Amino acid sequence: MQLKKLTFDEVVRYFVEERPDVPQVHHGALLTRQGLSYGFPCLQLFVDRDNKPCLRPSGEPYGRFLVTKELDGELLGMFGGRELIIFE
Repeated sequence: MQLKKLTFDEVVRYFVEERPDVPQVHHGALLTRQGLSYGFPCLQLFVDRDNKPCLRPSGEPYGRFLVTKELDGELLGMFGGRELIIFE
């Protein structure tokens, strides 16, 4: 998936509306790599209490991968130079 701008509201919306109905899901994580010329690759995952990705029966993680040209100011502030945000 490719986006022009990823917003804090979109990240929260995804975690709320797309949360899988499996007991191991405890919260969400957003990982990115900053400073790349083509934008921000983002991995948005549902994780367990130990921050380990929750997996589908097929072995794929619950979540999505996307690339965005920019992050909104709220997300940039939350990352603060880091590459991981935990959403509880």
